[in-house]
Amino acid sequence: MKNQVGGLFETQETANRAYQALQNSGFSEKDIDILIQKPRNRTVRATNIKVQDIALNAILGGLILGLIGAFIGFLVGSGRITLPGLEGATGNPTPELLIASVISGLVGGGLTGIILGVASKLLRSQEKAEVVTRKIKQGGVLLTVNTGDSLSESKARRVMEENEAIELGKPSEKWDLDAWMNPNKNPSLANTR
Repeated sequence: MKNQVGGLFETQETANRAYQALQNSGFSEKDIDILIQKPRNRTVRATNIKVQDIALNAILGGLILGLIGAFIGFLVGSGRITLPGLEGATGNPTPELLIASVISGLVGGGLTGIILGVASKLLRSQEKAEVVTRKIKQGGVLLTVNTGDSLSESKARRVMEENEAIELGKPSEKWDLDAWMNPNKNPSLANTR
């Protein structure tokens, strides 16, 4: 079973030197890949938020807090919880007070839930966009090597370290591989090497 080890290099030149050193160390050309980051418009796509996602969060927030508000309204309307200014009314609960309290709690909680649901979705999408942007700004060239055993894996790591790798690790765990591409497999980007 083949393992994969990756190294991040600051420039294309250092990655090319490491590529050559890996080949000189006995690694096959088919086991080594040089990857560059995909075009930067990925950040724009990551910040787009679907209206359906916002609406779903608004509905869920409205339902959850609306039910909680209705329950609290029921407790107030039935006299189990007293609020300042309503001591007289809650001492002798009437059906009208109970219905008004439940409806007030439902509406107040529902509106609060809608606002919080939308806000949480927008904040989470902003965090995701910042993470993607940070990774893209990191830049560099990613070199991956398929290794057959732990001995060849440590050999590949050593060669990459000696050739100025700024970060090493398992590519699938360390980097978002969807943000990287092999320029040799995309002819329109091959001239960027």
